[in-house]
Amino acid sequence: MAIGTYTFLPWLRQGVANNIQSADLDASVKTRASVAVSLNIKGSAGEGGDVAAPVNKNVALYGPGDIVGIESRAIIKTEPLNWITNFEPNYLCHIEFYDEDFPWRYTPAAPAGSRLRPWVTLIVLTEAEFAEGGNISGKPLPFIDIKTNPLTTVFPKAEELWAWAHVHVNKNIAGNQDAPQAPDINTALSQLQSVLAQNADEAYSRIVCPRKLTPNERYHAFLIPTFETGRLAGLGMNPDDAPHATFSAWGEGRPAPAQFPFYYRWFFRLAR
Repeated sequence: MAIGTYTFLPWLRQGVANNIQSADLDASVKTRASVAVSLNIKGSAGEGGDVAAPVNKNVALYGPGDIVGIESRAIIKTEPLNWITNFEPNYLCHIEFYDEDFPWRYTPAAPAGSRLRPWVTLIVLTEAEFAEGGNISGKPLPFIDIKTNPLTTVFPKAEELWAWAHVHVNKNIAGNQDAPQAPDINTALSQLQSVLAQNADEAYSRIVCPRKLTPNERYHAFLIPTFETGRLAGLGMNPDDAPHATFSAWGEGRPAPAQFPFYYRWFFRLAR
């Protein structure tokens, strides 16, 4: 019987977002990351002949502050499933997405080597740690009020979120069947594109909640914005009011600090 082989990538980006140059926590990037775009425009002059001129622009990209909902079909699995009542307490709760790049698609920063924070975060809370949001008028997303203070007792460390998201590939894309690690990321990415061209279902992305769970406890899992721009947008506030684009959604000095919008939620209970 063949042994299953898997590859894990710390992050993945597709398209123009790969050109983002600004670092995480760059305070000069206020709401959205931007990329430099250069075009050569050619045309015909009125008096005859051809005219060419370069056009250079910084183009802002969509970021967390522009997102006020995700389609449920983007999610292919939750662990545990909704309303499971015997989840093992030594396991970690997680959520999986069909698109391999989904967790990092709208992160307004460039990666630092193998580290890139996802724009969404998974948290799990007991029923004593939150209350359902009240007045939702003017709020694009449903929200909860966190009762626990400080938030860091139930939220993951913002600076460690990069470690709790990855791409899962159902193949060895290291380039060598006996090598546990690819010699460089470009080799792995090239192999990944070949794998996906043959079968788009061979890879997906996953976000894990690092919280250690208590036996026989009831939990609610929430997929929330990582960055303050996303939190403000989900609450119907102006995302431009965030200190900068990658300011943490549970950093200090925020308006309505206990309110957190969410994109998705589910319930589960642990076994004894």
